[in-house]
Amino acid sequence: MEAPETIDHTQITILLTVSTVLTGISAVIVVTRSWIRFSVMKKAGLDDWMSIGALIVTIGYLATLYVGKTKGMGSPMATIAMEDREALLQITFAIELLYYSILTCVKSSIVFMYDRFAISNSFKNLCKGTNGLLAIFFIVCIGVVVGQCRPLEKAWDLSRYVPGSCIDTTAFFYFTSIFGIILDLWILMIPLPTLKHLQISKRSRHVLYGIFGVGGLATAFSCARLYSIHTYTLAADPFRDSILVNVWSMVEVNVAIWCASAPALKPLFSPRRFLDSGKSTSRNYHNLNHPGLSQKGVDGSTSQSHIVPIHSDNYSASPRGSSHGPEEIELERPGQAHV
Repeated sequence: MEAPETIDHTQITILLTVSTVLTGISAVIVVTRSWIRFSVMKKAGLDDWMSIGALIVTIGYLATLYVGKTKGMGSPMATIAMEDREALLQITFAIELLYYSILTCVKSSIVFMYDRFAISNSFKNLCKGTNGLLAIFFIVCIGVVVGQCRPLEKAWDLSRYVPGSCIDTTAFFYFTSIFGIILDLWILMIPLPTLKHLQISKRSRHVLYGIFGVGGLATAFSCARLYSIHTYTLAADPFRDSILVNVWSMVEVNVAIWCASAPALKPLFSPRRFLDSGKSTSRNYHNLNHPGLSQKGVDGSTSQSHIVPIHSDNYSASPRGSSHGPEEIELERPGQAHV
């Protein structure tokens, strides 16, 4: 008689520990980013809202993993009751929806952030097209996940009593992973020509190149996840071997959130300019709310507010030699009184 399989909780413990720590770091980063953009600089945009959405869905992913632990996630199939196996398949279905939602939010956040330093209409249109492609890809992914079986409950029916049919999702997961990596590379490359035309110092330019270069880490983790999907599809026990895919998925989405938020945290590393930007923004809002008031200069004369446009038909009207970075440029949008 064969000895019963023992349950090893090491893998699920590692998964939950890694996921909790990474998600906690993401929460700190996104909260800090939101504080900078919403409270201090008062210039939040769609990129900030998308990062908040990505964090919320990531927390939902983490909660789903904790529910999975109660159903035996990571345990040998022989030790899991039939109803718990079906519950784990339902959890897998939920994770697929959460995963695609997180990555779409993160990638859209990055593209919306690019619009903050767009200096040509062609680049702005390129960003719009990329976000459109992301939206289509997201709809296709969600549509295939939801429509993988007819009826849907057939996807987690192990008793095979439910009539219907399902598609083979293995090829689909390979396609979405590979296409997602291609999108990552595209999103990393499209701002490089525009960065060359920004009127910023060489040091600031190198810093920005470095920040975008870090985004390559998320792409590397996407490749690691692709390999884990390959090993998962070959696994004899998918319930026990699902841990590795989820580990790499959590690493990928959290690192992606960090990379997407890194440029927004740049003001923290220039405290003096950061505080000056906050004061300048407050003055701008004060002038907009009190258009009849003007600010007096040092000599007691009244200085006239003037509007500095950031965009023209092709490139911005920023003066040559300006040391403005993306954060400072954003303060000079058309329609704002810049003193």
